[in-house]
Amino acid sequence: MVLQNQKLVNETVAEMANSKSQAEQGLELATQAGQVIVEIQDGAKKVVEAVGRFATQVA
Repeated sequence: MVLQNQKLVNETVAEMANSKSQAEQGLELATQAGQVIVEIQDGAKKVVEAVGRFATQVA
């Protein structure tokens, strides 16, 4: 009985460690995605500015 409980506890601890690792990976991916979104926004802003300058020059 005690050995079975110890085995279950060890398995639970291993699963919790695995879950923690996956959560950390998810956090890293979310951080990277946030950085990419900022880069996309900056690029889109530059495109809008360039189109605005072009439209002013053509007009």
